[in-house]
Amino acid sequence: MPDKQRKTASDLKLMIEEKLRAGHPDCERAEVIINPPADGVSWSAAIFGQGPTIDQECRKRMDEIVERLRDEFDLA
Repeated sequence: MPDKQRKTASDLKLMIEEKLRAGHPDCERAEVIINPPADGVSWSAAIFGQGPTIDQECRKRMDEIVERLRDEFDLA
């Protein structure tokens, strides 16, 4: 299997936020933080934000996006 393309934390953050917010205004105020390798994964992300708009649905969407992107990209 070829090596995955490497992206900076900033690049990954922007990609996740763009996908998270696309068509989902409830997630507009979400702030994504990229975490370094830990617990056997190459990188992970956390979501932060204020107010009730950052609900479980936004967190679930982010987790799904991260899973897909982690299959394609490693943290630079």
